Amino acid sequence: KSKAKSGSHSVLVVDMSGSMRRDDVNGARCRSDGVWTALARDYVKAPLERGERGSNDLISIVVMRDTATVVMKYEPTTLILYNKLVQMREWKTIRPGGPGNYVPAIEAAEQLLTSNTHAGCSLSLLFFSDGRPSDSGGDFKGKMGALASKFGRRLSIACVGMADYGEDFSVLNDMVTEAQSFGSQASFGKPSLEVDSLSNIISSLATSLTTSKTEMTELRTGTSKMVRMDVTREKQNTPDHVGEWKIYVDSDLNQFVRRIWTWRHKRGLDFVEVFDPRCVRCYKKVGMTSNLTGIVCHACESFCLCHDCNANRHVLEKHRMRVGHRQSKCDTLLAKRRMGKLIRKELPSFSIAMKENIFGEGAERIVRKVRYLNNFGQYVGPAMVAKESRFVELDDSYEGRMAYHREFMRTQDIANDFAKQFNSALDNLTQHFDARHHRWVKNLPRIEFIEPMVVEVEENGQERNILVEKMLEGEYKKFNNNMGYVDKEARLQEESSRHLDDLVGQMNNLGLGAIDEECSEEEDSDSGGEDEDDDDEESANEGDGLFDTAESAPVSGTYRDVKDAYFPQAFSHFSYEKSKKHFMVVDLQGVFTVRPDGTR
Repeated sequence: KSKAKSGSHSVLVVDMSGSMRRDDVNGARCRSDGVWTALARDYVKAPLERGERGSNDLISIVVMRDTATVVMKYEPTTLILYNKLVQMREWKTIRPGGPGNYVPAIEAAEQLLTSNTHAGCSLSLLFFSDGRPSDSGGDFKGKMGALASKFGRRLSIACVGMADYGEDFSVLNDMVTEAQSFGSQASFGKPSLEVDSLSNIISSLATSLTTSKTEMTELRTGTSKMVRMDVTREKQNTPDHVGEWKIYVDSDLNQFVRRIWTWRHKRGLDFVEVFDPRCVRCYKKVGMTSNLTGIVCHACESFCLCHDCNANRHVLEKHRMRVGHRQSKCDTLLAKRRMGKLIRKELPSFSIAMKENIFGEGAERIVRKVRYLNNFGQYVGPAMVAKESRFVELDDSYEGRMAYHREFMRTQDIANDFAKQFNSALDNLTQHFDARHHRWVKNLPRIEFIEPMVVEVEENGQERNILVEKMLEGEYKKFNNNMGYVDKEARLQEESSRHLDDLVGQMNNLGLGAIDEECSEEEDSDSGGEDEDDDDEESANEGDGLFDTAESAPVSGTYRDVKDAYFPQAFSHFSYEKSKKHFMVVDLQGVFTVRPDGTR
């Protein structure tokens, strides 16, 4: 019953081998005393006092010696647990002694984590050891990888080496690296032999668990979001030929692509159907225009027939036939094109392959590999990715799934609109510089958002909507988020007022003034309606003085010190100012690319 309501479950594996009796820890009688003291104080009592933990947060403890002993199981985080951990210092329950075998301890931890089937529960594994495992030769790395593969981002793993600097912790490091490769939030900590140093690491781990809980909480209602349990994860950099793929091809009546949607940027934001270049009867590919394979209706340019299906001329005639005042199918398709509800956009194929295992996992979405397929089953076109919700959707209807994708694509489109304005403003900076510096302006980094689409497939009689976009090649990086994080390369250096003044000067030289604190606190008492969203977007296009061409050209020359890393953060600032403080585009992540011509 307590597991079903739990907000988090932490499994603490504590080494109690003979070496943990050594009295070389400042502030503690021995190594084991230091671990129990820090856990009681910093993982239980301090979070309780801050209101970050409660009785719905469970803790289990595994003691590692020659075998693994579960000394506490699903204990609620209360002061009673604090007292129990303090009592562990006295060795009345268990004394340090014998070897420290990793394999049984990892297996016991896995059993405890797996037995908690509540999908809305954040999981954490803390593994304390003071040296190499006694059961050398065990597959510690593989077991930790299997555990991380099962839970992914939902599981935070921390291995802590409690010994002097001469000790070999390569096994713990390998375990952490393997867990990271399957998407778990894993880290290795090596405190000095002092209780305060150990406390700092444990406090950091407690904070990580709080972050994970926040990530899995619906902010509007405060309820836990259920993580999907029907996904399997593959190791990073796994080759495409390893693992199973789902194939959606025209010749398969059970698994095929039914239609593809993109997004309309003008005349009202909404889905737009992409022209299907396949025969409407047999799904054989015809193409964008009439050719040796088949014909495309010359009137609507949205209806395809292969020559085999067109042998019976009545098919095309029926397509164009009008009954009384009723429009023909041809008229309907032509009207959809004219109203922007159907667009002619050439894609590599209408057949795709999607990998079963996910290879990426973010705070909100999971990611799979996708490839276009030609008629011979070969990969064609760019590598793609499919994004799905990481959480169980409450509304799993067709409309509910499309609403989820609609919100994502609308957000992406608004961000892309700001990016185009930002890039245009950078282009106009040539008006501030003489011709000698135009190449420098041209090579300033621009912001680009990839355009997603929704692939609607039929899978054994069930409809499925998949959000697909181009895979970004290169080192994927997070530049900022919506919780205040900024990439360290872009953080303001405040070592002295000189550094601060230099950076502000550089921003002013580019026409980016600092945000007025007084203005940022103003609120529109009438905000919140549907109509105001349209007004906000219209106001974003009005002139507002940013990058004003009347600005005087920089004279100090410090603009050359502007770093590439500043631009994502500058773009977030730009979107805030350009929208009259109604929007701010954040949570920027992606790949920094340098093209052959030097543009970035």
